[in-house]
This record gives sequence, C-alpha cells and structure tokens, in this order.
Amino acid sequence: MTLNKRYSRSIKSNLSFYVSTTILTVMTLVLVFIMYMGGKAIWEFGDKFFVRQNLEDAEFETYLPISAEAENELEKEFGVTIEAQYYNNIETKGTTARVFKKTHEINLYSITEGKDITANDEVILSEGYAVFNEITIGDTIQIGEKVYTVTGFFQRPDYLYMLQNEGDAYKNVTTFFLAYVTDEEFEEIGSENCLYLVRYGEGDSGEFRKAVNERYYMSSYLTAQENMRIDMVKMQADLMVYMAYGLLVVMPLIVVVLVSIVINRKVKSEQKLIGTLTALGYKKRKLMLHYAGFAMIPGLLGGLLGVGLSLVFAQSFGELCLMDYEPMRIECHMNPVMALVSILLPTFMYVLAAMHSVNKLLKKDTVLLLSSNADQGKKSYRNLLRKKKISFRIKYALRSLIGNPGRSFVVLLGIFLGSFIALLGFGLMDTMENTQINMVDEMGSYEYQYVLKERIEGSEYGGEPLILFVMEDTSGEQFQMIGTEDTNPYLDLKDVDGNSVHLKDGYYITSVMAKLRNLEAGDKMMLCNPLTMEETEITVSGIIDNDMQNAVFTNRARVAKLLGIDESISNVIMSDVSLEIPEKKLMQTIKKSDAKEQFQNMTNQMNTMIYFIIGMGAVICVASIYVAVNMLVAENRANISMLKVLGYDDKNINQIVLRINHILVPIGFLLGIPAVFALSNWFMMLLAGFIGMLPKTYIAPESLLYTAVLIGISYFGSLFLLRRKVSKVDMVESLKGNRE
Repeated sequence: MTLNKRYSRSIKSNLSFYVSTTILTVMTLVLVFIMYMGGKAIWEFGDKFFVRQNLEDAEFETYLPISAEAENELEKEFGVTIEAQYYNNIETKGTTARVFKKTHEINLYSITEGKDITANDEVILSEGYAVFNEITIGDTIQIGEKVYTVTGFFQRPDYLYMLQNEGDAYKNVTTFFLAYVTDEEFEEIGSENCLYLVRYGEGDSGEFRKAVNERYYMSSYLTAQENMRIDMVKMQADLMVYMAYGLLVVMPLIVVVLVSIVINRKVKSEQKLIGTLTALGYKKRKLMLHYAGFAMIPGLLGGLLGVGLSLVFAQSFGELCLMDYEPMRIECHMNPVMALVSILLPTFMYVLAAMHSVNKLLKKDTVLLLSSNADQGKKSYRNLLRKKKISFRIKYALRSLIGNPGRSFVVLLGIFLGSFIALLGFGLMDTMENTQINMVDEMGSYEYQYVLKERIEGSEYGGEPLILFVMEDTSGEQFQMIGTEDTNPYLDLKDVDGNSVHLKDGYYITSVMAKLRNLEAGDKMMLCNPLTMEETEITVSGIIDNDMQNAVFTNRARVAKLLGIDESISNVIMSDVSLEIPEKKLMQTIKKSDAKEQFQNMTNQMNTMIYFIIGMGAVICVASIYVAVNMLVAENRANISMLKVLGYDDKNINQIVLRINHILVPIGFLLGIPAVFALSNWFMMLLAGFIGMLPKTYIAPESLLYTAVLIGISYFGSLFLLRRKVSKVDMVESLKGNRE
C-alpha cells in the first residue's frame, strides 16, 4: 500500500473536520469579497457616469443675475465652463416636483428607460421615485395644474443620492422627484430659481470665485466634493471597501490562525503513525509533503468556493447596498489578483502549519513517537487538584482546559469570532436608532430652522434670528460658522466637561469637528471665506459637546465682522413653532422631526444587509465551534472509551467531556464586546469624515442578550451535533493503540 492511499481513508474518517474548516474559510472570504466587489462596482459606476454626464466641479448662487454675455466673458477670462441651471419647485398634493430646464454642457441627464420628451404634454421623471411609486412609462402624472404623460425615466450625476435639501440626512423618493419638460413648456411654467454650474478645467477656481463675488455678489458656493448628493456615492463605495479591508484584517486571519492550530494538533495526534512511517524508512520530506496534502484541502477548496460564491452573491449584495441611491446599473467583478491571493494565502498558511508540525515531531526520538510520548518533558496537569475534594467532573474539565491551552484557545477564538460578527450587526442598528432618538437633540431644542434666501435685519418673522455661513479650511473642506448669542433660548451649549459656554469669549468648535481635525482648546485654525477667498486665523477657545454638527460657534459680532456685514443682519431663524414666512423668501426649512425620520429610514434600509451579516456570524460561529469541539472529542477518544469501560453511559460521558468548554463561552462573548466597539468607532469616524456628524457607537442591552442567545444556540447546537461522535467511540479503544 502506498502512502497516498491514506488520503481517501483519512478524508472519509475526518469528513466533519474538512467540511467545517472549509465552511469557515468560505464564509469569511465571501463576506470580505462581496463588500469589496460591491464597493468597487459603485466606485467604477460613479466615476464613469460623472465623466460621461459632465458632472459639475461646483455650483453657486448670486444676488445679481449673470447674463449669457457675461457668462461667455467669464469663461474666456478664467478658462472655465459656466451654465445657468433654471428650475422650479412645484407642490402638488403633498409632493414636490423639482422641474428643470435642460442644460447642454454640465450635469447632463441620462435616459435609463423609455424615451426623451418631444411634446409639451410629456415629462420624464427621476427613476428612483418612479420605481418606488410603481409608475410605468405611459402613465400620467399631475404637476401643478397640468397632467403630463410619462415617456421615460432619467438620472442626473448631481442627484444620484436624492436629497431634497442639502441639509437633509437621508434621501426622499416618497414625496420628492425630479422632472424635465420641453423648453417651451418650461417657459410656460416659469423659473423661480437659478443656480450656476461651473467646470474649471485648467482654470483657477480661487480667482474665478473672487471675480464672481466682486461683480455679482455670491450668496452660496458648493463644491462637488462637499455636495452630499454627489459625494455620498463615493462615500458608500469607500465605506464598503474600507469595511472589507477591516474585516480582512480581523476575520480571515483569525480563521487562518484557528484552522492552522487545529491542523497542528491533528498532526500531533498522529505522532504514533508518523513514528511508524519513519521506522519504515519514509524520509522527512516525503512525510512533510504528505501531510501538506491534507492541509491543502480546506485551503484550496475553501478559496475556490469562496471565490465562486462571491461571484454569485456579490451582484445581489452590491445592488442591495444601493437601496439608498438612484437605481445604478453596476456590474460586480472579481479582482483576479485578490482572488488568487485569497486561494493561495489560506492554503499556504495551512500547509505551513502542517509541515511545521511534522518537522517538529520528526526531531523527536522515534521511540517516543511510537509510544505517543513525543510531548514528554512538558508540564503535566494530571495531578492538578489531586488533593482537592471536588467532583471528578470539575477536575477533569480544569485539567483538560489548562493542560490543552491550544485547544482551549481554538474554542475561545471561535466563540469570539461568532460573537464579534453578530454583535457588530446588532451594534450598527442600535447606533443608528440611538442617533435618531437621542443625538439629534444635541443640535438644540428648536423644532424648525428656516434658511432664508436673503439676509434680513431684525426679527420680523419671530423666532430667534442668527447668522449661519459656510466656511472652508485650508484643504477646502467646508463647515458651518454659526453666529448667535448666549441668550438664544434654543441652544444650551455645554463644553465636553459639562460647563456652560459663553460665546462672547471667542470661537468654540463642536466635538465632531475637534475629532475630525485633531484640534484642542488653544489651537490655531485657519478659516477661508469660500466667496471672497479671504483667510482668517482664529484660536479655539473651547470644544462644545456636539457630535451632530461640524461647526464653529461664536457671537454674531465676530461672524458679521468676518463677512463684512452689520451684526443685526441674519439669514437663519430658529423656532419651536411654525412661522409664517413667505415661500419665496425661503431657501430651506429644516425640521428636527424630519431628521429623526430620515435616520429611521436609514436604519430600515440597512436592516437587510445587517441581518445578512448577523446570519454569516451565526454560521461562522457554528463552524468554528464545531471544529474546536470535534477536535476535543477526537483527542479524548481514549478517555471516552475508558469512561465507557468504567460504566458511564453516553449521557454522562457527554456531560463530562462536552461541557469542558462551557466556561469559555461567556469569556469569548465578553471579549467580542470591546472588539466591536473598536471597529465600530473606527467605522463611525470614517462615516463622520463624509457626513460631518459622528454617531456614537451604542449597543443596546437587548442586543447583547440576542447575541448571547445566538451564540448559545450555535454553541449547544454544535455540541448536539457532536453527541453521535461520542456514542461511536468503542470501549475497546482504551485497550489498544491508535491506528489508521
């Protein structure tokens, strides 16, 4: 019989080991791959779509209109492209239609289904709204007083994330949509709004901004990088790729370590066979390659299945992650290099573990290997608690745990990994819900915040007027500059130590700004007016406890001085009740209740993806625990056989042998909690860099309970599956040596 004939016999007798280790390898790779491929697909779609549709570099509004002739002069003078975007917001039965006039150079729309408009009674709609409301081509829709026939659906590059207002936290496809009509029809409707789109090319954005502000008085300026309707696409892609890298560090490496330890112990359990083969003349190299072949199986099979399943599920998962956006037509592709590495790296690690174990054993005396005493000289725990009057079961469990640290570590690692993944999913949901319920109130006790199209003097509409202006730092990142007074009844500003803040004392930054920019009280900070490009250096007087606004607070006088206006002038009004402000005077109305609802919608959209992650965690937990406990049973066959000889039935033997690791379950679960907080905090900081707010990582008590129950079911389910292993052990085994 050649040595290679052992492969089929060994695989058959150790089938559960190969199945469970392969499942572990597959599950971890699938979770990493689908997130990575989904993120890369979104990234690639966005990049191509933005280029194809001539995405703006920035948009701005002015107090004085810019004529077509003036636009041409500015284009020639500064080497830029400018185009006026006219639009009108039309309310119809609680729904807002933002009707655009077609542009020809910047932010071009793309027909995704149907055909473009040709007649004045036709309209095309933003696709997300049409899909959500089950509108089909050929249907009619009322906009204002007129009914139009829907001829097609479209997407715009600056509205892939459908925010009705720039300050909104979440999309709106229920009561808000975009529409295009013919130019003739748009002239009939009339335009109430105009903003200017600009592409810089080789032009100087700073000089251009200065000139426009001096000649036409800019009222606002927003870059594409700061526009949430645009940047959220890149944000989603980045977060998925970063999360894939984060999981790549945590999960596959842990699984590789876990499986490598198991392989190492399985090789050691065959020391008598290895000694026999050595005595028969088999060389070290031959034996090392032989056992390397066993170790290759879960690595190669797991890697190939992981790549295959990722290709099957990545498209669906990527599209699932696009529920927040307009319907993107992405194509998920596997990176060949990443696929090759994912197959070879686990395989290499498993093979290395097997070869290292064989090499280490072969350094021992052959006689010791034949007698299964290659580990002699190591501290024995057989006499542990010998003189203590405690039950046999407790002594057996403690000796087994302490005397087999590698095996105990594998069990602990499996429980930790399952707890970590499941709790991570629950924690993400809890964090969003906690933000919605508690953190939104950090912004103040007001219910309404009215942003005006023009500056007003005094408080003719009631409420609390203040100055709010968008500033930039030296890197071009924007934040709010808020000028108000300590007497503002809707703001109770406290620093991070709980002390009251007095705005007359200087400039105070919010805690989320301090974290994002690594600033402390006393640090210097450079501010840049995005309209005039004037720079001002300020000193941070303190840090306000507020993770929901990326903002600098000070009194009205300082902000007025920065802007060169009178301090009695305001452009924002806070109120706890609805105010009667003419619609034509309003740029935006922000309700706190809407913000909470948006966070709730965000949580609801995330649930499917999070439950998928939790399910993966349960599978990984079962597989890892099964591997570990299966190893425990295999290594205790002689003890199990002896217990049968001594008259113990299978039920009692299960209680003695399989309950050894019960103490590791709460330990592994508790270790998963700080690990989840660490990864969640890292993830939330990434998120804060995009959205300017920092949700606090929060895990609800009930989520801890759910995870504990899930881990308990996984653990005891694995033990239940292994009960038959104990029953199959023959009592004769304690009277003979191990043999293949």
